[in-house]
Amino acid sequence: MSTDATPGPSAPSRVDLLDAARVLAVMSVLAYHYLFNGIVNGKIESLTTLGPLAGVARYGYLGVELFFMISGYVIFFSARNSTAQRFAMARALRLYPAFWFAVLFTSCVAAFWGGAQTSVTPPQVLANLSMLAPLFGQPFVDGVYWTLLYELVFYGAVFVALSLGQGHRLETLFIAWPVVMGVATLAGLGSMPLLGGYYLYFGAGALFAVLKRSPSAPAMAALALCFVLSLMYSLAGLPAKQVATGASFSAPVVGAIIVSFYLLFVLLHSRAGSALRLPFARFGGALTYPLYLVHAHVGYMLLSHLATPGHVAAATLATLAVVLAAACFIHLVIERRMRPLWQALFTSTLGRLLGHASASLTRWAGSRT
Repeated sequence: MSTDATPGPSAPSRVDLLDAARVLAVMSVLAYHYLFNGIVNGKIESLTTLGPLAGVARYGYLGVELFFMISGYVIFFSARNSTAQRFAMARALRLYPAFWFAVLFTSCVAAFWGGAQTSVTPPQVLANLSMLAPLFGQPFVDGVYWTLLYELVFYGAVFVALSLGQGHRLETLFIAWPVVMGVATLAGLGSMPLLGGYYLYFGAGALFAVLKRSPSAPAMAALALCFVLSLMYSLAGLPAKQVATGASFSAPVVGAIIVSFYLLFVLLHSRAGSALRLPFARFGGALTYPLYLVHAHVGYMLLSHLATPGHVAAATLATLAVVLAAACFIHLVIERRMRPLWQALFTSTLGRLLGHASASLTRWAGSRT
């Protein structure tokens, strides 16, 4: 998932702790998939259980919640003082080139090593290139891509707000958002897009950004509401998680992890947190999106062929080396070296479509006033 927004004109200087949080999130998710989930769902066919190690790794799925908080935080700064077209173009450039390569890379590996649960078909690959495979009746090439749909819906909402001339009211909109989600939750509509669930974490991250720029009592109250609702949401999902995995999850442990995410952002806002310098944090943070895209199904296939009960550590390190190498290639070549190519391609195609869409929304808003 993308959490590394291109800084906008009003963005603060890059903070190493935020990049470290990205690394923590992706490594948590990776541990969850390699050491727990891939085994219990049968996609890592050569292993059965890793005992106490799996007991810790099973909580790594919460890295997704941290990713969504980071996304909400950086998108606020990216969207402020930006036009709808410029914002959407920056998001497309950030998401799609790396994603396209990841889909093709994963599909190529699956063509040689894909098992019953990780094989792919040509129609599936083509549908996945849109990032909207379920709309075409096709499953994702890699199951982790589901999070990108949440990102796209969130970006789409910000795009609409900017197109309607509400960019100067983003702070107010983000402060009001938790209230709307709270009402929707009480009305049983919390599963609707933008009305609850994982969007509570987007909202929390955005509110931390609002407080970073201009602290206020309404923003603090909205953040407190987001915290309560997000904690309730994550705890309420534990029974389903336990049924799906056949494992038990401790509510106090999950609650403590969620609290730690909020405390991490509090530290991020402190003078010490902002001034903290961590070696290689920026490069590590830049690798998190490519690594997230390629780690899961490729990792499952590699571990199925390499891992045995007596060689779990070596197989896991070898798998990690492969997916890290792929992530480095994506970042250094696909994202950085080929950026001018993508810029020209998107400007001549998507940029024009976005311009027309934004103009249409602006005219519609004008006709309503």
